[in-house]
Amino acid sequence: MAQLHEILAVDQDLQNLTRKVLEEATNTFSKKQDHFLGNYKKLSMFNEARKAEEEGFKEQKEIVTTVQDKLDYVGEGLARYVDVVAQKEATNQVAKADLVLPDGSVLAKDLPATLLLALENKLLQWRSMYEAIPTLSPGVHWVPDEEKGKNIFRAETDLVRHKTEKVLQTRVIFNPTDKQAGQYEKWMEDVPVGQYEETRWSSMISPARKSELLGRIDVLIGAVKQARMRANTAEIVKLEIGAKIVAYINR
Repeated sequence: MAQLHEILAVDQDLQNLTRKVLEEATNTFSKKQDHFLGNYKKLSMFNEARKAEEEGFKEQKEIVTTVQDKLDYVGEGLARYVDVVAQKEATNQVAKADLVLPDGSVLAKDLPATLLLALENKLLQWRSMYEAIPTLSPGVHWVPDEEKGKNIFRAETDLVRHKTEKVLQTRVIFNPTDKQAGQYEKWMEDVPVGQYEETRWSSMISPARKSELLGRIDVLIGAVKQARMRANTAEIVKLEIGAKIVAYINR
């Protein structure tokens, strides 16, 4: 007896093949109608003296196929695809597996295969969000600040920076004499006039905490994949309705 994963493996291929067959048949019906037409054309001369010309003219075109033959051909592919879909969906109703973590504990029991597939996709999406989590700046010792609230940290050391102002500075290049004026150099210089003391808070998480969260998501993704693979070993529910559907349409 075939298993569910075998049906899943050919499902997409049959779907693509069916789409191509339908497109080809639609194109033939709409743009190649001459395939379904045949003719035989002969010449009869009124003048007996030209009867020989009749033999030199013959025109004949055979019918390539019939509409019914085309429908039957397409119907075979449609029937196969419908049977695969029917068997897949019917088997999915009974295909289940436990979600088992690497330590052997069961997180959830008897999860349907379709749920496991959806869960796997969602977990991959959630992982992208967890990857984007900002973390506490390295090189700073952060301590919990219960007064500010839960999960809020304060930098243990305040950040000190000088407040500066531009001050004009001058320097004598040479002193004035009775024969020439003195020369001076002038420039603006940043001079400390005070200092800022900044207390910093952050509600981010540590890089280690982020790694733990991503690690647990990865463990769960792996467990869900394994559960889905076990669920997909369920024996296929035998269900053949494609031929009946095609026969009803084409009767």
